[in-house]
Amino acid sequence: MKILIYGGSFDPVHKGHYALLKAAVKQIKPDKTHIFTAYQSPFKASPAQPFKLRMQMAKDVLGRLGKNIIFDDFENKNARVTFTWETIKRVKDLYPGAEVYLLVGTDCLNDLHNWKNSQYIFENAAVAAGRRKGFEFKTRDFKYLPLEGAFPLVSSTQIRTAVLCNGLLPNNIMPQTAKTIEEKQLYGLNIHKWLQENLRPNRYLHVKLVAQRAAELAQIYGAHVESMALAAILHDSAKCMSGEQLIEYCIKHKIKPNEFEAICKHSPALLHADVSADLAKKLFKVKKQNVLNAIKYHTLGRLNMTLEEKILFVADMSSKDRRYAEARKVHQEALKSLDEGMKAALRVKLLFTVQTGKWLAGAGIKLWNEIISKSN
Repeated sequence: MKILIYGGSFDPVHKGHYALLKAAVKQIKPDKTHIFTAYQSPFKASPAQPFKLRMQMAKDVLGRLGKNIIFDDFENKNARVTFTWETIKRVKDLYPGAEVYLLVGTDCLNDLHNWKNSQYIFENAAVAAGRRKGFEFKTRDFKYLPLEGAFPLVSSTQIRTAVLCNGLLPNNIMPQTAKTIEEKQLYGLNIHKWLQENLRPNRYLHVKLVAQRAAELAQIYGAHVESMALAAILHDSAKCMSGEQLIEYCIKHKIKPNEFEAICKHSPALLHADVSADLAKKLFKVKKQNVLNAIKYHTLGRLNMTLEEKILFVADMSSKDRRYAEARKVHQEALKSLDEGMKAALRVKLLFTVQTGKWLAGAGIKLWNEIISKSN
């Protein structure tokens, strides 16, 4: 008897999952396939969507590949991180003497030795993975079955980030999944709907372009890409308010940033950063403080800015819709060094403020002095 095991977060399930399982079912011809939706992956952050919804999305897509597919809620019942060796043991207990195959993504092959109780995995299951051109397989000291087929280079993380940045569903998900995401407004579609309804078209375009730039910089400098895309897409959400409305909102919600009275008098539009952070927290239920702080400090900055705050500050000043010539230079500097990108971005911002005769907040002056003192 052959049993195939396939586990994943499926957040969301995509064409790569489908192609891999299809190839495994065709080549291995298992008597039964157990699909384990992860309660919490030991290698990833908490899932964006709840277990039951992710499992249902997996059923809608992967359930079409055979009659003997079992969607196992073993991990949900455990209500904790469940390791692969434990799922293999469960299957071995259910089907004594069965020939067990573990299906994994090609990118996992070289990391299997680092998995919990890996020796048990290798002794009790053969590993199946898609054969991918150009992939270097470093070790072969476990039973390995290469699968033939076309396996799209796509990940659920890439999909979630793309939806957050663009408000559109990419074509690497199946129609059934797209329907669920659209109906339930998942992965940031609800945010994009609100932004489209409340921001002017050029402002909505701006936040999308900033999100793309922030995701790019996050990838380079090791920040959490989805978190940066989320902060960027929400950083100007309060731009739908007038200066007077921003002041009223701050007073009502007891928001009082540094130099509040002077800002209210000379440049109330600057309050949009604090209000956008408050909207992110209250309206869109953003809980991560690093995301909220990136939004809060993207305009004026502050001393000792964090990685996330720097990335959004630079991304905002270098997005593709910025018409000033210096925007490209800011981007080029940021690709080489984030701190140099910060210096270039702040220089542009301070010069513009002075040259246009506008009021200059003290936070920008302090930040500039900090950057110069560190660079010297």
